[in-house]
Amino acid sequence: MARVRLDRAALNRSIRGASRRELDATSRQVVNRAKILAPVDTGRLRASIRVESRRLLTLRSVYTIGSDVSYAPMVHDGTRPHQIRPKSPGGTLRFRMGGRVVYAKVVNHPGTRARPFLDDAVRQIAGGKGYDIRGTPGT
Repeated sequence: MARVRLDRAALNRSIRGASRRELDATSRQVVNRAKILAPVDTGRLRASIRVESRRLLTLRSVYTIGSDVSYAPMVHDGTRPHQIRPKSPGGTLRFRMGGRVVYAKVVNHPGTRARPFLDDAVRQIAGGKGYDIRGTPGT
């Protein structure tokens, strides 16, 4: 799952006395911004972006923002060139290319560039409010 965590204990080091209400609002704003920044093909990825908050044994709250669709990490982080093979042994791959149906035993996928919509959303929203986000990948 592609995720970004907003950790109140870590954030309090940069902003003293951040209230739970403020963190709730910020996490919702990050989710909304991530939905705007997420690439759209079918809309499933965008619709799956959510925030979960939980309190630990102390007064510390952890906010997890992410998506549970299986391909979210590949969209967010990109992929390296790789081979795609059929799921069943001896099977073939079937796909459309240039309006034609193509069959193949193996496809050499060139990889995809990263689309870090969660990282960008955190940088834009939480960073704009003065939160310390140095732990976010890509910063």
